[in-house]
Amino acid sequence: MTLTISDFPRFFAGVNDGHRPFPWQMRLVSTVHSEGRWPAAITAPTGSGKSAVVEAHVFLTALAAVHAGPRLPRRLCVVVDRRALVDSQADRAARVLDWLESSSDPLATEMADALRGLTFGDDSRPMVLANLRGGIATDRRWIDDPSACAVISATPDMWGSRLLMHGYGTSKGARPRDAGLLGVDSVVVIDEAHLSRQLLGTARWVASFTDTSASAIGVPGLQVVESSATARVDDGGTAIGISDEDLNDPGLHPRMTRPKPVRLIESPDWNGKRATSKYVAQLTQEARSLRESTDGGTIGCIVNNVDTALKLADSLGDNCPCWVGPMRPMDLTAIKSEHPELFGLRADVGKPTSPYLVATQTVEVGIDVDFSGLLTELAPADSLAQRFGRVNRKGSREAGPITVVGPREHDIKDQLPYLAADLQAGRSWLRDLSDPNDASPWHIMSCPPAPKSPERAIVKLPHVGDVMRWEATSDTPLAEEELELWIRDSLRPDRLQAGLVMRAALPVDDAVAIPLLGATRPVDDEVFPVSVGVLRALADRILVGDEPHSRAFLYREDEVSALSRSDDDSVDIRNGDVVIIDTGHAVTRKGVVVLDATKPEPVATANGAEGTRVIIDGTPGERWLTELCGLGDEEAQDAFTQAGETGVITRGPDLGENSDLPWIVVKPQAVVSDDDSIRQEWTSSEHLVTLDAHQDGVARCAESLAARIDLDSAISRLLYQAGLHHDDGKADPRFQKHRLNAPDGTLLAKSPARSAQWTSRRKWAGGLPQGWRHELRSVAVAWPAIEAASDPELVARLIGTSHGHGRVLPQLNAESLTGENDDRELKDRARELFVSGEWCSLMSRTSRRLGAWTCCYLEAVLRAADCHVSKEGS
Repeated sequence: MTLTISDFPRFFAGVNDGHRPFPWQMRLVSTVHSEGRWPAAITAPTGSGKSAVVEAHVFLTALAAVHAGPRLPRRLCVVVDRRALVDSQADRAARVLDWLESSSDPLATEMADALRGLTFGDDSRPMVLANLRGGIATDRRWIDDPSACAVISATPDMWGSRLLMHGYGTSKGARPRDAGLLGVDSVVVIDEAHLSRQLLGTARWVASFTDTSASAIGVPGLQVVESSATARVDDGGTAIGISDEDLNDPGLHPRMTRPKPVRLIESPDWNGKRATSKYVAQLTQEARSLRESTDGGTIGCIVNNVDTALKLADSLGDNCPCWVGPMRPMDLTAIKSEHPELFGLRADVGKPTSPYLVATQTVEVGIDVDFSGLLTELAPADSLAQRFGRVNRKGSREAGPITVVGPREHDIKDQLPYLAADLQAGRSWLRDLSDPNDASPWHIMSCPPAPKSPERAIVKLPHVGDVMRWEATSDTPLAEEELELWIRDSLRPDRLQAGLVMRAALPVDDAVAIPLLGATRPVDDEVFPVSVGVLRALADRILVGDEPHSRAFLYREDEVSALSRSDDDSVDIRNGDVVIIDTGHAVTRKGVVVLDATKPEPVATANGAEGTRVIIDGTPGERWLTELCGLGDEEAQDAFTQAGETGVITRGPDLGENSDLPWIVVKPQAVVSDDDSIRQEWTSSEHLVTLDAHQDGVARCAESLAARIDLDSAISRLLYQAGLHHDDGKADPRFQKHRLNAPDGTLLAKSPARSAQWTSRRKWAGGLPQGWRHELRSVAVAWPAIEAASDPELVARLIGTSHGHGRVLPQLNAESLTGENDDRELKDRARELFVSGEWCSLMSRTSRRLGAWTCCYLEAVLRAADCHVSKEGS
């Protein structure tokens, strides 16, 4: 068969249990296919299936792969200011991938083969998925293959900070790759854009710069889609939404028109602050009344803050699921497994549906829950409209009753995160809905809710000077960038987000615990999302306490350090930081980090990446592993291999003569292969990786990757030349001897050492100054060979930034890039570039000519090729 646009309904039905797409969804696919770009806005109301942008992207990318459609962005980013929706979109993308890989439908096979044809890995999957949801993001697969079809689910902070080259929680070396791949050959759908006005403005500003510069190298720039029922489109922009004719669709009509009667209850016990026991009792009674008036299903109970949610869940029963935003992914996964029907997942046949789900506003936006009835606290009008959309979402019931509990009109006051004026507007909107007494999506379209009061009067757009500052990703600034100015609607400190990790059985000695945490860095699954303000308060309480382990550790930019209080008794915790503490502290209630926890809760813990095993003080574990504590590096690796396992061992620091090692970490080989800094100088391959072979492999891979991306042929050739010389600096005799331990007469690209930790320790060995960068020397060495290129400055830039460094003002130790035996010409060239300031000028010129994000993108392509070749062991 031959894939055509007419196959979209069949694909959509296959992924969605036989449900065919709605007319507006078909119109979206048709419009993107005919116009060759995504629309400026999607204006479909709540409950009409806006999440189908995932299916549209995957299908249109498959059409492009078989040359049956236009070249569209390879990466779809779905961004919304709710972590729960990020998880929901990730689940939806995972279902699409599962259908492509497991369905017996020939269409699935054809689409999967077409999508695999875009990738450049031999065992690549049809799609790449990523979930950037806060705290920390350790899934880097989406940056390893720029040619692949990708779906990235993200919160505004995580996506916006990466777009602006200073991603929260990312290392300096990773920032250009992130920015390039999000700013070029990507489409971002900012869902419920009224919640992210500032981010929308910034994204459109970046898109205006990348559109022309990216087209010049053969790929689309950043395309921005505003998704909101109230989106406004400028002249010339395209908007896709629902029309009157769409209601003739038998699947869409009940979703849009089935009645949702609303009842407002005034409570004298509503106080705008913490919920009293009397108020919780009233909420409990109203929830149970709704349960009695409906025929099965789940009653949703949506309240305005975490404290009220936890108390209401306790009141409704021990087994009542409680879903609030600040949950660890591993805990949310457990809830989904126990109550799959609440999350749009397939439930076990015969398994009863949970009678209640208590949640905060985390379920307002786009979550695929389908309540039979709803109890909600009074909220701003647009928030109420979103909550109402969770009721009878699929239109399968005749009606969906709603009860709103709020204060008497004269008692309305601020109830954070909402202001009194917005709560009053919500009450007024409910009165406007009373005739008829219906909150169906179609009726709401004729009576639209007023938006919340903007927390910022104007949208602040970047300027060229900001971009010049952001580009210096390797630099250490005098003050941290306040990216919130460009990506957040709210500048309130309590809206900034960080992460908390709890680890069990950490060594008592901090000097031993810190390297252990460095060897088992946190992963997203184990991170509790928490506001910066709450985390500072908890950390301060722990640090001054007299409990066991009154300490905390900070994970920032891939480094672990002890967290301490400053001279003014403050704790330095920033947006995107992760704090690590010992288990046993009272910091959670029902799996949520709170300030008023009274006793420690049992929590599941991890040791970093999946498959990592940690033995502390020689116990517990198999005998062969504990015996390794007394062995040397080579013997330990041999013993481990002989035990029938594969992986890499990292040993704790020596504590003195005749003492056992304090800990030992065993990592799967795949975990080490994903470490970019280790891959640069070490390989698990059993054969020697020569410098010439490695550079030739990277050059060919970069050229092949460029072809799969459809980059301009001239750009492809420049990438080839950069790959051919990106490691020229490794030929320095000092590097070969002290860093790679190369045998005499052989120039290596990777160390032949048996262990990755040996290579890591060699970085601090003698022979080269700290901070010495081989890729900067590569620029000076390669200059005569690249001068004849069509754009030698671009080739030089790609070489010098090939590992994420070199994007900085005058280099440290620049004089040491050359040695005593180097000729005068090379020394003069290195001095001119990196001492006299020519490198800074070259970086500035290429950014002006090609665009800052386009330069980042080309750097990401070359680094992906290097990564691919290194992972293959060459």
